[in-house]
Amino acid sequence: MADLRDFLSRFRPAGTPGAARAAVPADRSRELETELSPVLAQLAGTDTECGRLVDQARRDAGQMMAQAQAEAAAITAAAGKRAETIREEAARQAMAAARDEAAAAVRDAQRQADQTRELARQHMPALVSRAVDTIRRLQPGDR
Repeated sequence: MADLRDFLSRFRPAGTPGAARAAVPADRSRELETELSPVLAQLAGTDTECGRLVDQARRDAGQMMAQAQAEAAAITAAAGKRAETIREEAARQAMAAARDEAAAAVRDAQRQADQTRELARQHMPALVSRAVDTIRRLQPGDR
């Protein structure tokens, strides 16, 4: 690294004002290179380490993405199976409810038919009697 005298020499005038003298200008780029080379050499290892860390982070991210995708696929498959089970259970419940409703309708129809038969049985003698009386009245001469 450059010492303080070299550092301060940058600010030294090239010459005194007045008559121009022939002088060789200072090589600024060489001075900067000499000054910064040791620092940049120390950073070269850091740059390599940063590249290695970035590569490792990319590999880790890829593994995490693959694992997340596998977990998502497993969750989706489990949800599909659960949905199918729920659909089947809902269909069973709907069929059971429909059977119960049909059985209730059959029982109700049977009850109505029984009531109609009972009403017919109760009213049949009176209706037959009326029908016979009507027919007797329509026949002339059998009286």
